[in-house]
Amino acid sequence: MRFNGKKILITIISVVVAVSLIIGSSLFYGKAKEIPVVQRFVSDVGAFFGRGVSAPTSALGKSTNSLTQLFKTYKENQRLVKRVDQIAADQVKIQTLKKENKELKANLKLKDSLTDYNTSSAVVVSRTPSSWNGQLIINKGSNAGVKKNSPILDSKGLIGKVTQVSDTSSKVTLISNVDSDSDRFPVQVTSGGKVVNGIISGYDSDTDELVLDELTSKSTVKKGSLVQTSGLGGILPKGLYVGKVVSVRDDTYGIAKEIYIKPAANLSDISSVLVVTGVGGNE
Repeated sequence: MRFNGKKILITIISVVVAVSLIIGSSLFYGKAKEIPVVQRFVSDVGAFFGRGVSAPTSALGKSTNSLTQLFKTYKENQRLVKRVDQIAADQVKIQTLKKENKELKANLKLKDSLTDYNTSSAVVVSRTPSSWNGQLIINKGSNAGVKKNSPILDSKGLIGKVTQVSDTSSKVTLISNVDSDSDRFPVQVTSGGKVVNGIISGYDSDTDELVLDELTSKSTVKKGSLVQTSGLGGILPKGLYVGKVVSVRDDTYGIAKEIYIKPAANLSDISSVLVVTGVGGNE
């Protein structure tokens, strides 16, 4: 930009004249009650430009304060959200611990009642959805006296048996497993003073019922009859509680009978168990 010397000179002269007028009017009208017109004009011009400068500055300050307050509110909101999430997580942990504590107490009571057996408490450490009704993994192995075919119970009754053992963990095949004939469970039903033996061969996940077939007797079995392990085959000890009979039906071909059993244990929700490691004081 090029500066015009003439314009600069005129501006300087104007400023000098204006200042001289203000000073002169102040001296001449020093005792006057009203402010001289020239001085009022110059003051008004100065006030106008002052407001022009101060207004944006004030607005900028208010905007800065608003942004600061907004940021503080956001941070406080984030802190409160995290706190709520933490409280919710703590509540879940508390409920889980209460449930586990209840199960452990029930298992301890069952352990005290199993005077003919040596038992060891264990916790379920793995159970996959693809084999939910078939197997699970517990945190006890051969170091804790667990052996293959050791019965596994919860506080209500039998849930399965050990089929694989490592030093610190074991695989448990559930009584609801239907994938392998070799892992099926021999049980007996006591009804009307008579005993009917059979093999658990199926599981209906919709009704949570075990299917018992290969029955050794045509004796009438009543609803509500008790079902226990039979001890046949020498794998599982006799007398471990399995559940109760809910119905007796014809099989698919209408030739033989099938007994449907409601398991005592909740097979869909297992977190802690008892492992029978020996009988009659023998590990």
